[in-house]
Amino acid sequence: MSNKKIIVIYLFFFFIPYIVSLLIAGMAYNALVLHALTWRIVVGGIVGSLGIFAIKVIAQRPILIMYRNSTRKPLKRFIHFFILERDKVIIGLNLLIDFFLSIGSIYLVAKVFPLSQILGSTIGWLVLIVMVSVTLASYLEFDSLSIYTEKKKIKD
Repeated sequence: MSNKKIIVIYLFFFFIPYIVSLLIAGMAYNALVLHALTWRIVVGGIVGSLGIFAIKVIAQRPILIMYRNSTRKPLKRFIHFFILERDKVIIGLNLLIDFFLSIGSIYLVAKVFPLSQILGSTIGWLVLIVMVSVTLASYLEFDSLSIYTEKKKIKD
């Protein structure tokens, strides 16, 4: 798999869903809590970071495959940071970064979007963007990201 393919797949499979998931966390928190910019935002940051962490865990296998196939050092370092099968310090840093990005997303959503739009269909559109992005990434390079390396014969 070429580095260009890795970048495109990483963009559609991980980066866009990651950013949209942060926006979903911000939208959901602001839809549930009208006074979002108080001390309760810490709870939103914790819940958001755990949700984002769960998404990272699901994407680990394709991320490992992209990491092993990349040849450019900056790309390899960037992908390597999101690999969670390492020491607890990196996992803690990932959770901490996700916590602060979730809080930032909550603030950003509260300041940019009007309440009518937060309570409307915005989350549905964000979920659609995630689904289209992941579908495109899977379509572009399903064989390279697949867990199965060989075809198995089905017995009748």
